[in-house]
Parts: sequence; structure tokens; C-alpha cells
Amino acid sequence: MIEEMHSTRRRVCAVLTNLSARKTVFHLTSNRLPQRQKSNLDKTRLKAGAKMCPPSLSKWLGDNAPIERVDEISVARNHRTFVIVCAFMPAPFHRVCVISFMLATTASFAPGQVATPPAGSATTAGPPVWGDLRPGPYSAGFKSIFRYDNSRTWKSTRSYSGAFSPDVDGRPIQISVWYPANAGPSDKRMTFADYVDQSAPQNFTQLNGIMKQRSRGDAVGSVPHSELSTLQSLTMNAYRNAQPAAGRFPVVLYFAGLSAPINSNAIMAEYLASHGYIVASISLIGPSDEETFQSRTSNDFEATVRDMEFAWSVLQDQPNVDSARLAVMGHSVGAIEAVILGMRNANVSAVIGLDGTYGFEGLSSVLTNSYGYDSGKMRAAFLDLRRARGAQGNDPLDLSAVESFRYADRTFITIDKMHHSDFTSFALIGAYFHSPLPTGYPLNGWNRETGRAGYQAVCRIVLSTLDADLKSDSTAMAMTEHEMQQRSGVTIRHESAVPPPPSPLEAAALAASKGLGAAKVAFTVSCGQDSLASCINVDRFNTWGYNLLGQQRSKDALAVFQLNAWAHPQSANAQDSLSDAFGAVGDKESAKLAIERAIALAPADPSFDPAARSVFLSEENAKLQQFK
Repeated sequence: MIEEMHSTRRRVCAVLTNLSARKTVFHLTSNRLPQRQKSNLDKTRLKAGAKMCPPSLSKWLGDNAPIERVDEISVARNHRTFVIVCAFMPAPFHRVCVISFMLATTASFAPGQVATPPAGSATTAGPPVWGDLRPGPYSAGFKSIFRYDNSRTWKSTRSYSGAFSPDVDGRPIQISVWYPANAGPSDKRMTFADYVDQSAPQNFTQLNGIMKQRSRGDAVGSVPHSELSTLQSLTMNAYRNAQPAAGRFPVVLYFAGLSAPINSNAIMAEYLASHGYIVASISLIGPSDEETFQSRTSNDFEATVRDMEFAWSVLQDQPNVDSARLAVMGHSVGAIEAVILGMRNANVSAVIGLDGTYGFEGLSSVLTNSYGYDSGKMRAAFLDLRRARGAQGNDPLDLSAVESFRYADRTFITIDKMHHSDFTSFALIGAYFHSPLPTGYPLNGWNRETGRAGYQAVCRIVLSTLDADLKSDSTAMAMTEHEMQQRSGVTIRHESAVPPPPSPLEAAALAASKGLGAAKVAFTVSCGQDSLASCINVDRFNTWGYNLLGQQRSKDALAVFQLNAWAHPQSANAQDSLSDAFGAVGDKESAKLAIERAIALAPADPSFDPAARSVFLSEENAKLQQFK
């Protein structure tokens, strides 16, 4: 450990010496140092050609901090920030020490030490509305894609009179895409109005009109009326149709809130795109052209999830998309849709909920009653990021619907003094234009400035989460802790995943290699406080057992049936199936005992109605006679 620490210290010194060799003057700061030592570092300067670290930094690195690793975390025109991760705490929440280099020139680093932004990268500060947010090494490109999903209909095909007119196009889908780009000298940054008044192909006029109306209505409600023209001309950070950056990038599929404008979180999307992510948001429409708005129903949620699945199939044809690195994220009701998609797409590596509706008291059933909800299917890393209890009014929280994701790593972060809308771009726009605060409930210390600070923290935490889960950056979650240390009122709770239960085939293989007892232990560990019956689905295991019998894999089938009977000790049918397996391996005595147990269990087995019970008992008694 000592050698590793000194090796890392030498690497830090090498970076400093490399800078010095380029006649770069800089000074150092760290929020983790005692005030007296920090003051000394602030005055540190390397002379041209220096061959060693400044004594104050060298002493601090050598004596006070077991170093885990050093990484660059942000880049600006004349400012580079590095994180030194100190292993005072267990991973993934190492203590973070940040060293900031103020460069007199824009010298690049030696290859293999620190990544250098690509040519034409965005190395200046973001637009004024971004506040303290800083873009990453890429420009942010933006484009719109319009497609029809002709596997479904959207236009009404039958009138009240019964006349039929087929929908030959299908369900219209608009996809907003932000992506890492190399903006050229002739490219111009978009304005807010560009997001509001988007053009569309002629055959998407109706959909485009719906999207424009929502965006305009949202804009009118965002700022004082006298500021509307200024809002429309507000400079954003994206460049329309800019040249994509070279390479393939991870993707974030974003669901906005109920019937929200498609670009309601454009600032976060621009921010993530500048840091090397492709972000896609879709039009949120109702079931038909006569009901264009969403409702809070499982049918509408399912339609929206299918819209995103269709959009994802379109995006995978794009040459800059890395389809192996995928995250889903949603705000409000959109967080429910993100969870559902994360459950049923096994390629999703991260799911992020931004003040998800599922966490509001009395609304967890909106998620749990959704089509396809099964807590056991969530395997992607899950982040619930929300305003603290009482931050908007005094509404309590109920996270039971997502706390049940036992087979996924779960992180729960709350930030106080935030509003539900502060998880969208409105937080920065409202603060920038000093929009009036709503009335009608206790504000509990929340205002536009706390909302802006909260949204900026949310953006950085989301980026850290994505870096950890999609880019395998071991220091990324440490940056989340650093973010927490920079502001009060932030809490974090992490629950590690437990191993998921083995599948029937995995269970059979485990029993064959290590014995039936080892398979039972695996299920006991995985199920935890839940019943074994919840981990071993009686019908699934029963079906697989007979599939294995049909493949002449009698011993494997027997193991599967034994586990099923063990997990469902009151099931008469499980004993009947177990009897068939014992018969297949030639163990007639055990087969007979299983039939006798089935007969004994049948009268109280709640899965039988009277008629089925009578038939079952008749068949079992007939089988029993064969053993006499």
C-alpha cells in the first residue's frame, strides 16, 4: 500500500512537472486541507523546468493521504480540475480531495497521463443560464428525428357512425437527440426559441403542432410575461445538426413528466452530451389523435414505454451510438416509465429516477400496478434522486416500491430546499429570470436560488452515476460524495445488491456440481427475508422440470422438482411432479411417498377449486394403486 501510495504521488508530481516543462504557471487549492496548509498551497508556484513537486503538496500527498487514484474531472479554457481519491473510506465512497489547476496557458498533458479534449472541443464556460455548471470536453450537438411506428395505430379509424378509415401511417414519434459533437466555426449555438418552435416534415405536422403548443405554454408559464422575448433569445449550449464527434458513445433514454414538453430538460441533456453521452427524449402523446395528452394510467405508461423502445431501435442505427452502454432516466411520472423499461430491457446498466412519482405517499401503486412491474427483474444499478421530505410542502415519502429492488445496487439521495420542477431546466431558467414563487403551500426555505443550486447538484450527481455505471469509472461515485460535502441538506443511502436467485437451469447445474444443499443455500441467501415461494415460481420451475424430463435429463429435472417442492411445501401438484421425476430416475419408493404426500395435501391446497381437487385426488389414487 505504501509503495502504491508513493507511486501515485510520483504520477501526480509527473503531471505537475509536465505542466512546468511547458512553462505553465499555476497554483493549487484543496478543500480538504487544514486552513494553514491550504494557505501555503495557494501560494505555491512551479518554476519553468521544475523537477519535483512543491514541498507543501509533496508532504501532503506523502504523509497525510493514502492515495487511491488521480483523475481529471473537468476542463475549461484555462482551468483544469483533478480529483485525488483518498482511501479513508471503503469504496465506492472514498474521501475526495480536489486539486484545481489554474493554467496560464492551455498546455496539453503528456499521453497516458490525463485525457486531452478532442480538437474543436468545448473548453469554455457554458451559457450564462447554466450558472456554475461547466461543459465537458465536447460541444453538444442537437437534432430531431421523426418516425412512424406502423406496428400501432394512432389516428382514430372508426367514427361514431361506424365508418372505417384505416391509419396507414401508424403512431408518430419525435425523438430529440443531444450528442457529443465537434462544432465548427460556422456553427451557432441554439436559442431557447429553437427548442420551442421546431420544424418537422410535412407528414408530421399534427404531432409537431402538439409539441409546439406544449413548449410555448410551458415557456409562457416559466418567466414573467415581460421577459418572454428575452427568454426566446436566450443562448443555449447546443449546436443544431453539428458534426458528431468521432467514436461511439453511451446512451441515456430520458422520459419527461406527464405530457411535458419534449425538451423540458434540455440543459441537463446538453450538459451530459458535452461530457460524452448521447441523450434522447421522446414526444409524450396519448392513445390517439383525439386524446393527445397522457393520463396517469398503466395503459398510457405502457404506450410511452413502447414509444421509447421504438425510438431506441431507431437510435441503434446511428453510427455514434454504443448500444452496449445504456441508461434510462425519467422525471416525475417519467421515472415510472424509466423503471418499467429498465426492468424489461436486460441491456440497461443504470436507471435514474428524478423526484419520481412512485416515491410520493399514496402513489407507489402507480408503479407497482403498471404493466410488467416485477421488482425481481430490476438488475440495473438504480439511483433515486429527489427533494427531501418536507422540501415542497410537508408531503411524506414512500419509497417501498423501489426499495424492493433487492437484486440491484440502490442509491437514494435527497436534496432539501428543492421543488418538483427543479429537476428540469426550469430550475435554472426560473432563477435566471427571477420568476415568482408559487403560493399555496409552505416553502420551507425553498427559493429560486436553492432550486438552481439543487439542479446543478443533480446534474453533477447524474453525470457521476453515469460515469460509474456506463464508463466503469471507479472514482465517479466519490465525486457524488464530494458534491454532498459542498452543500448542506443532502443525504445519501446505499443498499448493495444481493445475488439474484438461480434460474431453473442454473439451479440444476449447481445441484449437479455441489449438491442439492448448495442450491438451497443459494436460494436462502438470495431470498433473504422474502419467502422462498417468492424466489422459486411454482409454475416456472414445474414447467422447466418437465422440459428437462423431455430432454432425457432426469437427474436435472429431479433437482428442479425437489427445489420446487421444498419452496412450496403445501403444494400438492409440486409433490405430484416430484413423483414423476423420482419415477424417471428409477426411485419407485420415493415416487410412492411423493404421491402419498400429494394426496394428503390436496384437501387444503388453495390452488384447487372443488372440481379440480376431485379430479386430482382421483388421478393420484389411481397412480398409487400402480405401486401395490
